[in-house]
Amino acid sequence: MKKIAPIFVALGAISFGVPATLFKIARQEGVVNGPLLFWSFLSAVIVLGIVHLARRKWLRYQHTNWKQLLLVIAAGTGSGFTNTFYIQALKLIPVAAAAVMLMQAVWLSVLLGSLIQRRWPSRLQVLSIILVLIGTVLAAGLFPITQALSPLGLFYAFLAACGYACTMQFTAHLGNNLDPLTKTWLLCFGAFILISIVWGPQIVTAPTTWPTLKWGFWIALFSMVFPLVAYSIFMPHLELGIGPILSSLELPASIVVAFAVLGETVSGLQIVGVLLIITAVIIPNVWGMWHREQVN
Repeated sequence: MKKIAPIFVALGAISFGVPATLFKIARQEGVVNGPLLFWSFLSAVIVLGIVHLARRKWLRYQHTNWKQLLLVIAAGTGSGFTNTFYIQALKLIPVAAAAVMLMQAVWLSVLLGSLIQRRWPSRLQVLSIILVLIGTVLAAGLFPITQALSPLGLFYAFLAACGYACTMQFTAHLGNNLDPLTKTWLLCFGAFILISIVWGPQIVTAPTTWPTLKWGFWIALFSMVFPLVAYSIFMPHLELGIGPILSSLELPASIVVAFAVLGETVSGLQIVGVLLIITAVIIPNVWGMWHREQVN
């Protein structure tokens, strides 16, 4: 599991990079944010609920209690907060600036994990985080800054990063005695409750169209079902700090998908930033495998 865990966590992070393009396509078809988020999270709850019933992994056989179940459901609000604050940020600041702020989740998650485990990351992991942050600024096309940025928009994006960091740590450290797919289902259910409350007025008043249902389903698969399943199963098998570094692959994936699907232009500096992020992801994982081989 330790050998393949980085691969699947990386795939989960890459999956997180797809919904940004899907959100843009949905908006071009007139889809409203509130109903889109509502049907996205509802689709995730339904899909994972069907999987849960089909596998017959009943909760009463998983050595859990109501307190733990409520904690996992509450932890799912992290994903709901991430989507809510990120969409609010995009109304006030450019996508590039929002992406840079969202990637602050890398060091926030490492810091949160250090506090939980009471163990600081290695110098190599700190170097990787610095490379990720530099690569993020370049890959997002934010350098040089040519316009004033809304402080409120930056604050919303930072709150989204906090929610993303909490999601990574909760999937790694909370409810690990539960079946991973069951835990993912509970996390999505908690996020769905939050989205229903926060976006309730818009959900009730805005019409639900076929594009809303269609894009809500695909966003659910790429932003919740696959990545949260990958994180729930494989994140607990990673060393401290490796998971957040792998999560930074979301930004290169977002750029590649936007280039391939939307035809957005990519500058030389953005390519350099993507290469820096990939390098920062590879270094600690290759070093960790080499070190384990030497120990063995």
